[in-house]
Amino acid sequence: MSQKKINYPLKNTLNLLDNRFKFEIIFYLTQNKMRFGEIKSSLLHINQQLLAKLLKQLEKDKLIKKKEFKGFPKKVEYSITFFGLLFKPLVDNMHKWEEKNKKTLLKNINKKNSDSLYDYY
Repeated sequence: MSQKKINYPLKNTLNLLDNRFKFEIIFYLTQNKMRFGEIKSSLLHINQQLLAKLLKQLEKDKLIKKKEFKGFPKKVEYSITFFGLLFKPLVDNMHKWEEKNKKTLLKNINKKNSDSLYDYY
């Protein structure tokens, strides 16, 4: 008996970029090489531990690379890989869409913030 092959669109991509901060990190690194502190200050509401974990995951998935420089204090720089650079059109289009729809997005965000938690149950 043959099983029907089921297609799950975007499954692999979304598993790779399973966190909203990963999209932002890739967006920033497609523009410039950055140090840890620069990345952290570019992201809203992320703690140091989470950022370190996400950077390790992105590095393991070959989307970014980490370069350590000798000397004191220790200097580490992150940059995008060729594989990660393939996401540039995606994150650039997401950024353009956000800019084009900023009014609606802000209105929706403000509405969400004013909704009661119980509205979702």
